[in-house]
Amino acid sequence: MFEEEATTWKEKLTRAVVALFLFILVSMLVVTFLPGDAEQSFIGALTGSSSTKAGSIAGRSVPMDYFNAARRDCYYRYAQYSKDMAGNAELIQSCAFSTTKELFIANDIAEAVGYRVSETSIKRDLSLQARQIHKETLSQAGYGEEDSRTVDQIYQQILRTTPMTYRLDSATGFSLFQSFLDQKLAPSPAEKEIEVEAKSAKVSFRLVAFTEVNLLNQLESKIQIPEADLQAEYEKEKKEGTLSKDANGNVPSFADRKTVLTSKLKFDRKRKELEVWKKKIQSLVLSENALEAIAGETSQPIESIAATSLSNLKSIQSPRGTSFRLANDPKFWEELSSNPFGKKKVLGPFTDNDKQIYVEFGDLSFSAPAPSVAKPVAQTPEDFIKQNQLLGFFLEINKSLSGEYNIDKQKALSLE
Repeated sequence: MFEEEATTWKEKLTRAVVALFLFILVSMLVVTFLPGDAEQSFIGALTGSSSTKAGSIAGRSVPMDYFNAARRDCYYRYAQYSKDMAGNAELIQSCAFSTTKELFIANDIAEAVGYRVSETSIKRDLSLQARQIHKETLSQAGYGEEDSRTVDQIYQQILRTTPMTYRLDSATGFSLFQSFLDQKLAPSPAEKEIEVEAKSAKVSFRLVAFTEVNLLNQLESKIQIPEADLQAEYEKEKKEGTLSKDANGNVPSFADRKTVLTSKLKFDRKRKELEVWKKKIQSLVLSENALEAIAGETSQPIESIAATSLSNLKSIQSPRGTSFRLANDPKFWEELSSNPFGKKKVLGPFTDNDKQIYVEFGDLSFSAPAPSVAKPVAQTPEDFIKQNQLLGFFLEINKSLSGEYNIDKQKALSLE
């Protein structure tokens, strides 16, 4: 049967009182079965006599359980040196805030570089610790296995002693330098194979190189300035008043200015012709037998470079004794990586100081790598210096950030 709905004020009041009583009873039972620390925290939070946070650092809230974990670490740290220091509540509290601040800074740096200790690794360590305690308990106390705590019970007890957030921040902060920043990144087997292969690679090619001076010298004999152009330039200078006068105040005659005017107009025309010519040369890379066509157009010889390792491309010498530094031009490496070998494809121009170089790539070959035996690498003085420099840089970052992480303590924080 369905319960009848209360209709009178007396029935409604009775049900309300019963509901309130049941609520109070259930709440008391919940608080009764809470662990001691949780009970005190729950009651303190309800009554306002305690806070759920110890304060804040750089505007970031510090949970009370997190702070207590830091305070407990400080206590055991000081207890190793002096009982008086370990019993000084104010000193322990100050140490706890400093420890929390250091962890916040270290974890912010870790986040910036993409480093973080995993929760799985923390739990794995706690599991090993629980197994060791269980083993020692059985061997030392003389209890039977059925009378002792199980590994899971020990593990759960250890897990509850410290918040996981504090464990993660501590493990990350304390291992950031030694386990991450100070470690040399070891290449994977595939990366090592690629590196060995790259060192054994050799390229052969043919090339044509020229300078602007080479082209300008050829244009010198080809460009002739008509007399009419020289006369027109002279009249222009007279009209603009740019001609320098002699001691008597007279402008120089056309005959006196002719040589200068010839050099001036020829230089201007050579520059214009040079730009047109360079574009024409560049267009020849698409023609058949492009390198021969460019050599014929520029009147420069084709030079052949025998198989050369990539590391030697920074300075190579042709059989004619000409030096080239193709590695100076980033475009050369871009074209080299596009696999232009064996296709008589001409690419360029590449720049080497004043040289313009067009290259026809020949063959790409690899020599068989010699078997290598891994040897332990001893730390050199240079490695030690670099390590100290890195550590100093890391500490300087911490020091710099420390001034920005202001501590704001909770006023009602207990020193107990």
